This record gives sequence, structure tokens and C-alpha cells, in this order.
Amino acid sequence: MKDYLGFENERNKKHAALYTKLIKRAYGEGASEVLIGHHLTFESHGDLNTENEIPSADTLLFDHEIMRRVFGEKALWVMMGLAQQPAEERDAALAIFLEQIEVAEAVAT
Repeated sequence: MKDYLGFENERNKKHAALYTKLIKRAYGEGASEVLIGHHLTFESHGDLNTENEIPSADTLLFDHEIMRRVFGEKALWVMMGLAQQPAEERDAALAIFLEQIEVAEAVAT
């Protein structure tokens, strides 16, 4: 039987920088103090009384508000692409999608 809790903890640890990047791209400077542990948390606008907690990596990856902020009109396409991947492979696919945005932004400037 798969150790789901162990898998999720290891996944969060391994991909903490990727999840932090996604949250920061979605909320900009409004997402300060991003912490990735068992859950993904961040403070809003530096106010320590506004902690937000995202319960899992997949909750982050399939949050329509966050993904629309990052990927715009392509958000649903990105989420459908991620949903087709096993959980173990979603983070690599997400990294590719984010890299494509960064390349497009670099070309546009």
C-alpha cells in the first residue's frame, strides 16, 4: 500500500521552490513568508495575522484562482495537462509550464 502521507511530505520538500514560485507568481509581493511543510502556507501582504494554508500540492495545482493568475486564459489547459499526469510526474510538468511562461515573458521584453 502506498504511504500517502510520506509521499506528500516528500513531494512538498522536494518541490518547495517550485510551489513557492507558483504562489509568488500568483500573489506577487502580497504573498510574503511562503513556507512549505506538510501544508503550504503564506502570509498576505506581510501581515502575520493573515496566514493562508493550502492543504496539499494538488490543491495548489488545481486551484482555479491561483492558476488563472499565473497562466491566464491557458489555466484550464494547464490544469487538464497536469491532471493527465500521475501525481509523481505533475511537478515536472508544472515546471515546464512555468518555464514556458518565463521564456515568453523574456521574449516579450
